[in-house]
Amino acid sequence: MTSRLNRLLTLLDTGSTPLTRKAAAQQIGEIIKIHPHELHNLLYKVHVYVCSSSWDTRIAASQAIEAIAKNVPEWKPDPVIKEEDDVGSSDGVDKEGVDRLEFSKFDINRLMRNGASLLGSSGVEYEQPEQFLNMDLRTRLVTQKRQLCKRLGFDVGGQSLMEAGDLFNEDDLIDSHSYQNQSPNMSTADACIEEITAARPGLSIREQNSAKRKAKQFAKQKSKDSQDQITCSNGKESSAEPPVKRKRSTVNVLVEQPASVNKILIDSIPDSSLGDDVTCWPFENYCELLCQNLFNSSWEVRHGAATSLREIIKIHGQGAGKSADHTATEMETSNQGWLEDMALTLLCVLVLDRFGDYVSDEVVAPVRETCAQCLGVLLKHMSTHGVSGVLHILLQFLDQSQWEVRHGGLLGIKYMLAVRQDLTDSLLQRVLPLILQGLQDIDDDVRAVAGSALVPVADQLCQLMPQQAGPLLTILWDMLLELDDLTASTTSVLSLLAVLLSHNVTDNIINTDPTTASTSPSSLVSRLWPFLGHASSSIRRSVLQALHSVLDSIRDKGNSGAVYWLTSILQEAVRHVFQQAIIEDHETVLTLIPKVWSGLVSQSDREDVLVASCPWISIWLCLMMHPSKLPIDQQYLIIAEHPRNKGRSVHRTSTGDPAPAPVETSHYIGGAGSLNGPTDERDVIITRSRILAARLLGGLLPSIAQPGKVEV
Repeated sequence: MTSRLNRLLTLLDTGSTPLTRKAAAQQIGEIIKIHPHELHNLLYKVHVYVCSSSWDTRIAASQAIEAIAKNVPEWKPDPVIKEEDDVGSSDGVDKEGVDRLEFSKFDINRLMRNGASLLGSSGVEYEQPEQFLNMDLRTRLVTQKRQLCKRLGFDVGGQSLMEAGDLFNEDDLIDSHSYQNQSPNMSTADACIEEITAARPGLSIREQNSAKRKAKQFAKQKSKDSQDQITCSNGKESSAEPPVKRKRSTVNVLVEQPASVNKILIDSIPDSSLGDDVTCWPFENYCELLCQNLFNSSWEVRHGAATSLREIIKIHGQGAGKSADHTATEMETSNQGWLEDMALTLLCVLVLDRFGDYVSDEVVAPVRETCAQCLGVLLKHMSTHGVSGVLHILLQFLDQSQWEVRHGGLLGIKYMLAVRQDLTDSLLQRVLPLILQGLQDIDDDVRAVAGSALVPVADQLCQLMPQQAGPLLTILWDMLLELDDLTASTTSVLSLLAVLLSHNVTDNIINTDPTTASTSPSSLVSRLWPFLGHASSSIRRSVLQALHSVLDSIRDKGNSGAVYWLTSILQEAVRHVFQQAIIEDHETVLTLIPKVWSGLVSQSDREDVLVASCPWISIWLCLMMHPSKLPIDQQYLIIAEHPRNKGRSVHRTSTGDPAPAPVETSHYIGGAGSLNGPTDERDVIITRSRILAARLLGGLLPSIAQPGKVEV
């Protein structure tokens, strides 16, 4: 098993594709079926990869933890029936809960004052490499110079392309703090001895000799620990915890009995149970280790620990904290106490974590996001009282001045609303005012999470609290004026807007006072046009869904008075939709275009359609026949500008000259994304765009040629 396990563990780190890593993780989980008593050894072997600095390795390790957890029987010990006169019957739970966190004793303000922020790392990677500890100064300088030249590209094939002395000299490579008093031939141990002697000049000869011996032992041990750490980082097994060899346990089972033999045949198979000697939850110790890693200075370790906890609690959360020597009441109390302690631990991480990275156009907080997911899985097993306690603390997050804390609080609320659908009514009444406040936060990342928190419960919000949908829609429409292609909240705001408009909450848009130009329906709908050119297909889909919902609401209610606002924007609406049919390459967006086109044509008068479309039919025909490999002329396209970008002053260089204008994006029929794809796929995409454009014109021409309305 050892050699096969080592190969599987290595694949977690070196697998060429995510599919290969996942297959290795699943096979690691199958091992626990054959060797159930090796659970802890297997968990600690995988734990090396849980703390890896590679994202793919950590994800694969968490999948291995999940596979192991699925193959471990659910922990359901039989409760103990105790006598009424048993004096110590209730001491078990109390003794175990002494060190556990409780909601009543949790103080977020004290945690904010005294807690140390959890950043990306402790900065150890920027210190002197461990390999230089036992080198003298001269050897270290030569090694550093050689490595630096190679890293800068000056050393190719063993030959130096340029003299390194032109860029740096030996003084630049000397750590003045550590080596200012160290001679070139002085070893690390001698340097430690000299530093200790200088710091304590009053030592006697005997005390100095003792200090020298301790310094030498310290230097040797530090070098040995460094080598062990390098070995572990390379994916090899650590010798700190040697595997415990156990005799495989088997059970006897009856097999198919032959009719001709007067005997009973029994076969021995491996026992998949954990054994009778197990009295507590089998993941207890490992989860304690993961909780300690949640507060590690390295964000990779914190992220790996939160991911593994999420997978374990998702499967075995009901048995956490239970013991075989508890009564049924004590088991339930102990389970809820363990969940409460773990929830508060995760909340502490959400408060203290400050790590964030930027991917594409939004911030990514992997530790806070994963801890919030783990908290959501945890809330699934908690009682109503426990959920209320967690929510009470999360609401306090939103009053803090640090945006990271408000961001973490809204993440917790987001997954709470998504998981506890049975408590949506009571939860929405408490969180909705603060989520509306979060939508107007000064930080864009906080606004993004606030918007995404309401998307899973938008249907329940419109049913349970329809009076709140109007103010929420007003906030979302106003937010569109502050968004552009680079804001992080664009996706969540447009997704929430599209979901809300699909319900019967559009009265505040259709029946808006037409005398107010800034809030007229035509002005509000026009705010959607700039996002049709967004790089994200989900945003383009949300825009078309929102427009389709507005048009559907007019049709369903038969509100003839609502058509007035459509006339003023009909021409730019049909131009945008037809243009999107030409340059769109995402199939889910293409399916919405005929529906929106049909709504625009059917809800407008014949004269309005004629005026809006006739000047552009010849240009649309040219776009349909445009060569696929040439960019479309910009004068044939309609480009909407974001309101926040209008009226900005011209940027100038340091010399006072106007900065060069930004490069315009080139558009191709079928989208520019498929230009580098295979020729066959490219031809299919282009043909699909041409056919869709022809369908749109086909649905338009009957409305122009004769009275009446037609749908595509």
